[in-house]
Amino acid sequence: MAYVSLRLARCIVLFALLVVVLGSPIQGWDKGLLSNIPVMPAANIEAPASFTVMSFNMHHGEGMDGKVDIIRIAELLRHGNADIIALQEVDRYRLRSGFVDQAREISEMLGMHMVYSPSLTYKVGQYGMALLSRYPIIDSSWALLPGNLETRSLLMTTIQIGSEPVHVATTHLGLSEEDRRLQLTRISELLADKQGPLVVAGDFNMEEDAFPVKMNRMSLMDVPLSKASQGTFAGCQRIDYVFANVKNSGSAWTVPTIFSDHFPVIARFIMGSAARV
Repeated sequence: MAYVSLRLARCIVLFALLVVVLGSPIQGWDKGLLSNIPVMPAANIEAPASFTVMSFNMHHGEGMDGKVDIIRIAELLRHGNADIIALQEVDRYRLRSGFVDQAREISEMLGMHMVYSPSLTYKVGQYGMALLSRYPIIDSSWALLPGNLETRSLLMTTIQIGSEPVHVATTHLGLSEEDRRLQLTRISELLADKQGPLVVAGDFNMEEDAFPVKMNRMSLMDVPLSKASQGTFAGCQRIDYVFANVKNSGSAWTVPTIFSDHFPVIARFIMGSAARV
């Protein structure tokens, strides 16, 4: 579920305009939408000078047209061409998404390594997050986060990029301010022992002016969106972020889409120990 503010009505109107501009999601979506997505050069697997991280709340594959389609989600991710992809709201064997393992199917379509963490487990199926990487995932773990509403979690991985291990985590924070405060405190504890490059990406369900200093206390800096980029939720609110203790190469950018109620956000980081912030 997404964060709701007083500006939601305005966001919905802007998002509706986006649907009109981009055209029908049923007819020719692959040509009309994906042609507008910047395709980045493929990563150098051996010794990359930089790497890219995407965060995307995929809304269990359901687009603004009400259609659940992970094939077009996979194609959207392919054209974003990020080295590491953090996904939130990912279904596993649930009725509403056709009883498929969404993370596994997407990773197989993209040819990427994958780990999954459930936030909620039902009698049939799970709901949670996934992290995909074109580089080897050499370690992974996950932990449930405190809160009084819907259960949330933190997925933590270590990814071998060239000769350097990079820690990448993803989360999806709760809807209440109190839950988010508790969850950020727990996240800071879980990540306290991570040495070296660290990136935390996800849906934080809060806008920039409401963000606490806790991320900065972990030496994690927000990668700001470029001026040309739109917000990450409903086309105008920014509630999805990429934080890191690694220098970024310019601003982050979004990928406008109607395949979810969120836009993917992508940031590029510089490799090497001299790149620490």
